This record gives sequence, structure tokens and C-alpha cells, in this order.
Amino acid sequence: MQILEAVIQEFIDAGEPVSSGSLYERYNFGIKPAMIRLELDSLEDEGFLEQPHHSAGRVPTDNGYELFVKKLLGIEAPAPEPREQHTMKELFEERAWPDLLHRLSAELGLLSIAADLSHEMVYKSGLDNLVKHLDWQDREEINSVIRDFEEVDERLPRATEKWEEGPKIFIGKKSPVTRSESLSVIGANYRVGDDIISILAIGPKRMDYKKTIRIFRGL
Repeated sequence: MQILEAVIQEFIDAGEPVSSGSLYERYNFGIKPAMIRLELDSLEDEGFLEQPHHSAGRVPTDNGYELFVKKLLGIEAPAPEPREQHTMKELFEERAWPDLLHRLSAELGLLSIAADLSHEMVYKSGLDNLVKHLDWQDREEINSVIRDFEEVDERLPRATEKWEEGPKIFIGKKSPVTRSESLSVIGANYRVGDDIISILAIGPKRMDYKKTIRIFRGL
């Protein structure tokens, strides 16, 4: 599990396949590079990692990301930075959704959405951040992200109505609000007075999950 977490965090940080040699240099697992390589082989056989090219390092699969975020959600997140927490909490309590989303998108580098479905209002901010941080592979991938942006309003009511409090994370095609294989979605419902407000962040699979969870829990 430590090796899997290290591979995923390294890939999130750098966007490059991760080799056993680089793990040996950067982490102290107490085993030799050859043993790390065997562990990587096992993680690949179990479906948590894959090798894009025969001689390349490993990258996470959707199953790998899901195991990674499941563990993160089970850990009590550290409190947000006081300034970060104060500003976003204040905007949230004021229901200043456009300003909150602008700040959220700037902090996370993701597309942010706030949905006040009882009043049929949906706000979005940060499409440019999403476009900038995706590792585009082909035109169809671009088209699928654009379709998701256009159609997300229609998917939100059914997708968010049964969410319990606390962040939910969806990887790739398991997301109920996007269809693109390239995206991950973090979302949560919050009670504001008599209303339920859904807040979502949409970004690449190698988004900063730790920071995003921390901010969502601080709202």
C-alpha cells in the first residue's frame, strides 16, 4: 500500500510514469529496487497500476486511484490554513457562489460548480483551469470534456439527490455527472438554512485529492 500511494502521489505531482529506481531513491521502504519492482509487478497484476510502454514506469489505473482516495477519505484531514478557511467559509455563509467558485477554482486549479437545485440555479467557474490541467490525448477526449461541461446541469439533480454529507469522489466513468474517462469529480451536499447546496470540483484524475478534500471538509 505504501508503494502504491507513493506511485500515485509521484504521478500526481509530476505526470510521468514512475519507476522502481526513482522510488528507491526517494523513499525508504527498507527493500532493494528489485523487490520494489516485484511489488510494482504485483500491483499491476492486481489492476492498481499499468505500464503505458514496455520499458516505462507505472501509472495508476482507475482502481488504483479509487483505493488511494478511499484511504484519504478515511483519514481525518488536517484543518485548512486559517486564511484559506476563513475566506471560503465566509463566502459560503454569504451564499456568494460566484465568488466562492472563483476562489475554489483558483486554489485547486479545477472546474468548480455550485448547484442550488431548489431554486434551479447552477453556477460554474474555472473551465480554463480544467482545460489547462488536462493531459490531452486526442480530439475525442476534448469533445467529451466539452460535452460534459454543456450537459452537467441536466445530470446534477439525479446525481446529487442521495449524497450524504461529506465529500464523494468519483473516478473516470464512475462519475454520475461526467462521462469523460479523463476526469475525476469531488462533490458534497451542504445544508444552508432550508436549502441543500451541492458543491463540486471537476478535474484531471491526477488532481491534488488531499488538498481538495481538506478544503471541502472546511466549508
